[in-house]
Amino acid sequence: MKSELEQRLDFSVEAAKRAGEVTLKYFGKLDPEQRRIKSDGSPVTVADRESETLLRELISQRYPDDAILGEEFEDKPGTSGYKWVIDPIDGTISFVQGVPLYGTMLACLHDDDPILGVIHMPAFDETVWAATDLGCWHRQGSNPPVRVLVSSGTEPAEAIFTTTSLSYFDTPPLRDLYEQLDGICRYSRGWSDCYAWVLLATGRVDAVIEPSLSLWDFAAALPIIRELGGIWTDLAGNSTLEVTQILAANPTLHATLLAYCEESLESHRV
Repeated sequence: MKSELEQRLDFSVEAAKRAGEVTLKYFGKLDPEQRRIKSDGSPVTVADRESETLLRELISQRYPDDAILGEEFEDKPGTSGYKWVIDPIDGTISFVQGVPLYGTMLACLHDDDPILGVIHMPAFDETVWAATDLGCWHRQGSNPPVRVLVSSGTEPAEAIFTTTSLSYFDTPPLRDLYEQLDGICRYSRGWSDCYAWVLLATGRVDAVIEPSLSLWDFAAALPIIRELGGIWTDLAGNSTLEVTQILAANPTLHATLLAYCEESLESHRV
């Protein structure tokens, strides 16, 4: 018989896929009245709301006592100690523009510890998932899932890092930091939003550096990074759920890049 965690993981993978199918109904077909700009300046569409609604319904039916935190609706309190974190469409700008670099992210926390995460890329039919002590897995289409590990490269000069957008490095210290990291690493690329975590999981990039995030943008990635054998912190070395930045890589490369980040940002404080 499967453990509670294994059952929750199986449920999450299927739920994320079903939510992704909702988005595909609208991908490349959005009418202007089906999207709007939120108060924070970010876009939201009917697909975001329908996808999150489905996930909330599935979770509440299966785990009625669990809390739910989602990007598009109010929090649902719970009593079980479990909390689900939903980003129905991570990469809404890509989605609105008909660019397939968007995905559905679903995480489950137990007593504020991220115990499982799923990232599903509907337009690619590609999924990465992980749970504590169960490894990290990648599946493309109908192929069998394959267990994956973080890349082993340790030298920045041979590393590729990705970030969603240079525009998120929106202060002089962060812009200088980006220029330094771009200079010491082999390549930097803007393979955006949650697809960055999929690329990290499959060894197609060596590091992810994001300077501006909300919890739903990264909660699902945390168990994935851990089960890959990677390390994550913010740009100052903190690793709590309150962070708004993420640097993720294998332990050796992470330590090197973090040292550059700390030194660069500190130079702007003196």
